[in-house]
Amino acid sequence: MLRCTRCGTCGAKYDYFTGVFRVCPIVDHSPGFEVYYPRGRISIATEILEGNLTYSEGLAKVLTACSTCMNCAQQCGSTDTKGDPLINTPRIIEAMRADIVNLGLTPEPYMTLSSRTEKNYNPYGEVHEKRAQWAEKLDIGFRDRGSGLMYFVGCTSSYRRDEIATDTVKILKKLNIPFGILKDEWCCGSPLWRTGARKLAEKMARHNIEALKDAKTVITSCAGCARAFLKDYPEVVGGLPFEVLHITEFLESLMDEGKLTLKEPVAKKVTYHDPCHIGRELMMYDPPRNVMNAIPDIEFVEMKSTRENAWCCGGGGGLKISNPNMAINVATDRLGHAKEVGAEAIVSSCPFCKTNLLDAIKKTGSNLEMHDITELVALSMGI
Repeated sequence: MLRCTRCGTCGAKYDYFTGVFRVCPIVDHSPGFEVYYPRGRISIATEILEGNLTYSEGLAKVLTACSTCMNCAQQCGSTDTKGDPLINTPRIIEAMRADIVNLGLTPEPYMTLSSRTEKNYNPYGEVHEKRAQWAEKLDIGFRDRGSGLMYFVGCTSSYRRDEIATDTVKILKKLNIPFGILKDEWCCGSPLWRTGARKLAEKMARHNIEALKDAKTVITSCAGCARAFLKDYPEVVGGLPFEVLHITEFLESLMDEGKLTLKEPVAKKVTYHDPCHIGRELMMYDPPRNVMNAIPDIEFVEMKSTRENAWCCGGGGGLKISNPNMAINVATDRLGHAKEVGAEAIVSSCPFCKTNLLDAIKKTGSNLEMHDITELVALSMGI
């Protein structure tokens, strides 16, 4: 926090259509006060630590207006020798949210998310025993313990975007790749970490690690789950006893090994939306693009804000549950970016992104299509 010079880069407003763009997706959809700017959050955190400010319900509410997308830290330019940000505003905000939870000032939307997850092991409050209902007709090997290759489905793909889980399973079965799914999979905990419920998040993590500890490789088609396993879990238990791959990395490796060839043409003009969780957090930019570009007849175009500079979908960091209109507004911005380059469809690799961008498409009446990358791969495999 003391490294921040309050230069304003993290809140700068540029013109997207001339090739540059705003750093923080929240600012244009907020009241515009400094408290909504990344540097303003840093100032508040500093004053709290120095004893000049105290937490309040009003401050707690303001702190929910952030998707923790990491673009402020990315654009700041203050990095260590490894390129990691020295001023990591999203982590500061998450730490403040944890303080708020510990002080009993948790905003109601966050309380709802936590209570649902504690009771039913998913943030949607759906019945835990129905988590794998989507897979009833797919002849999947469910396991009490992880072994070999395991597919960690995630809550959103289980309860809201089961077409992603279904296509992932169909791909694995078509390639005759043995795999299993946990009978008792819990939420990865990512939404809890982002919203300050750290103790509950650690409970989720320890359960999943214990259940999967004998696995060799764990794959997931959820960017949030991948981020939780690869960045959050090591903070709890240190090194993981198994390898973790996002589905795009796994598919790319299969192509490199000659085990996957995409043959059926998909004649669409598409653009790729980088999820923040596997983009700026995990630097997975090439695998999804390599997979998409292997699909015959697909026409791939990049939006102007892409890869490490990608605009957030607005669906993460607890923003969709706490500030749903703001989340949709951020997603609507992204639709404009895709339309501007003439794309027919947006492709992503995160069920959160697909959900929020679909909601924006429905609200605005856009004719854009929205697909997860697994759907296009399955289509090109003829399944």
